[in-house]
Amino acid sequence: MICPEDFFLSTERPKAVVSIQPDDQVFRGETVTLRCDIQGGGVSNWQYSWFKDGSSTAVSNEQQYSISSVTESHRGKYTCRGTETGTSRYSHTSDAVTLTVSEKPKPELTSSHKGAALIGNPVVLYCKLDQSAGWRFYWSKHTQSPENETKPETHSYTISSVSVSDGGQYWCRAGRGTPVYYTHYSDALWINVTGE
Repeated sequence: MICPEDFFLSTERPKAVVSIQPDDQVFRGETVTLRCDIQGGGVSNWQYSWFKDGSSTAVSNEQQYSISSVTESHRGKYTCRGTETGTSRYSHTSDAVTLTVSEKPKPELTSSHKGAALIGNPVVLYCKLDQSAGWRFYWSKHTQSPENETKPETHSYTISSVSVSDGGQYWCRAGRGTPVYYTHYSDALWINVTGE
């Protein structure tokens, strides 16, 4: 009888590898997906097992383990392993990935211009978000309203030649993922426009 430990005696035992979207640092309420891929071994039919914090009890048996609304309870170290379908032969366990869950972030909105902006001059607004990656940026004027947002999707918003109508309050927020997970809105920033 061949023991599971003797799997792939003639070749190196396959290794499970974990990938995570959108990032290993996520925010409460966000959707996160962990995917388990088996590299090498020439086997295409795998059953998957996910483990958390060293437990021997699987938290999922899907190749993609999705958590639709993460909470602090989902923090921890995750590993996966593949078992060849119909056998007791299995891959190496993956390296652990650490999932951290933080409070919903709030970006900081700043301007390239200090004081009142002169008519005709350029003004650039910057939406700063320190936490992790993959964000698109959304901009609002006068009200915090999705219907009123412009979506250049970059962290800067340029008014190339400012006019009186450009004056007022501005906000920004960021979003990522599908469905889109949004940050808080930034604090309001006033743009004052003068002709002198």
